[in-house]
Amino acid sequence: MIDEERLGQRFATLARIDSESRSEAVIAKVLEKELTDLGATVVFDEAGAKVNGDCGNLVAAFKGNTDVDPVMLSGHMDTVVPGKGVKVIFEDGVFRSDGTTILGSDDKSALAVILEVMQVIKDNNLPCPPVEVVMTVCEEQGLLGAKNLDCSRLKSKFGYILTPWTPRVL
Repeated sequence: MIDEERLGQRFATLARIDSESRSEAVIAKVLEKELTDLGATVVFDEAGAKVNGDCGNLVAAFKGNTDVDPVMLSGHMDTVVPGKGVKVIFEDGVFRSDGTTILGSDDKSALAVILEVMQVIKDNNLPCPPVEVVMTVCEEQGLLGAKNLDCSRLKSKFGYILTPWTPRVL
């Protein structure tokens, strides 16, 4: 059911948006529109002011269509430097930058996956719990967005934080 072409286009679109730490407002507005179009209610917390950034953490709520506890899906909006003017190249089934900047797959790949999952659920009217989507700011500066997340806005007792890193057993 995942539309690989749509997912790839979403990722490439997000990767092209400048969003170095503390400068996430542009991508936040794009994500707000996408999530709203998918049926979510979107708010921003005050984390941006606390970390000297241009926007807060994005918190989106989907009502769901099953009577179960809500679940959270999370990723972050910021990238490391150099992340301005990213030129996305897709060759032989692989995304990469042109070499002058980072690609930003950490964590724009997670943002694209979250959007795609919610799109598939909506398009196919799949059973779904209430979902809270949290997209944080300033993660690349020591998890500052997560540390300043207004958790009082959340009802979820558990969630999944998506990251491109390979899980390790410790």
